[in-house]
Amino acid sequence: MATAQFAPDGGPQYHDATASVEQRAAPRYTLLLRQARLHCRTGEFLCVIRDVSETGLSIRTFHPLPPDHRMAIELVEKRPHLIEKVWEKEGEAGFRFKDAVSLDELLADDARFPRRQFRIEIDYPVEMCADGVISRASFTNLSQQGACLRCDRLLARDQLLSLRSPMLPGIEAKVRWRRDNIHGLVFEQTFSFRDFANLVARIQSVA
Repeated sequence: MATAQFAPDGGPQYHDATASVEQRAAPRYTLLLRQARLHCRTGEFLCVIRDVSETGLSIRTFHPLPPDHRMAIELVEKRPHLIEKVWEKEGEAGFRFKDAVSLDELLADDARFPRRQFRIEIDYPVEMCADGVISRASFTNLSQQGACLRCDRLLARDQLLSLRSPMLPGIEAKVRWRRDNIHGLVFEQTFSFRDFANLVARIQSVA
């Protein structure tokens, strides 16, 4: 991978002069289109890692970030790293790691958790139409390709549903599995990463 001296592209420099020197001295690895998940008090959000070093990283964003200064970022499932926001401008943000990290560990995939599209944990009410009957339901998580749906009706495997809400475009989905009142859905038409990131932000009242 290409390396370069650390400098947030066009962003303000760190206020801490010592941290600034250390940050610029750390080799930065360019990571094009490496998807990641941000955790904060407001909820979970999606971004793309632009580049990363052992002391910090910069990301591409699709909406303004929550005002939280401290967050966690997840490149690999179940392996979050604490980060602190240093700067933000339209479509970009820079962070430094709260604790020392190993780039090899940070970037390595975990065989226990094969890389897959991120699922966002969420409790979001929707209107469900199944067999012409409209009822209330709610998502318990959401991804680009599907969701987990909680509802009082017991739906059949491969049953077709229509789902909608004020924030959600009309979605057609099919039931893949059921455990009690939780149903696993696959969408008939998937979201692009950008559209999904913006949808998640709207649902959590950020965008």
